[in-house]
Amino acid sequence: MLASIADYDTPLCQVPIPKSRLLLVSDSPERLKALKAVLADVNFEITCVGSVDELRVACRTHHDLAVLSVEAMQVKPMLSALRSSAGHKTIMALVESSELSQDQTLAGLLPTFRAMPCNQIQIVALMQRFNENGKRATNRGPVLL
Repeated sequence: MLASIADYDTPLCQVPIPKSRLLLVSDSPERLKALKAVLADVNFEITCVGSVDELRVACRTHHDLAVLSVEAMQVKPMLSALRSSAGHKTIMALVESSELSQDQTLAGLLPTFRAMPCNQIQIVALMQRFNENGKRATNRGPVLL
């Protein structure tokens, strides 16, 4: 016969839920600073990179989400480097769209790399939803130690 959990003297404790990991890519220190300020209230562990080489190094570590805020000519090399990493082939990639709106050479590029153009308000909303959904999916409640 199985004993009920109430029969054990072992204390229950909450297992901390790790923060989701965000890869923030920007080729401009000013845009990076502005985007980090907008994302201050979002509960993510943030890794910031500013070049393709730094992105390749950062991709050695797993991230749950990537946000790119780069000049139009840097979108393809950055997305290519991101998606060439085995651990980053399927993560959500959001591209800040204010720099992209007038560049016709990018037509069809974002769908090719499974990236979504967003303004800053949409990025924050999607990140909050991502974090809420992730916490709900991983919250298993109390664990016996």
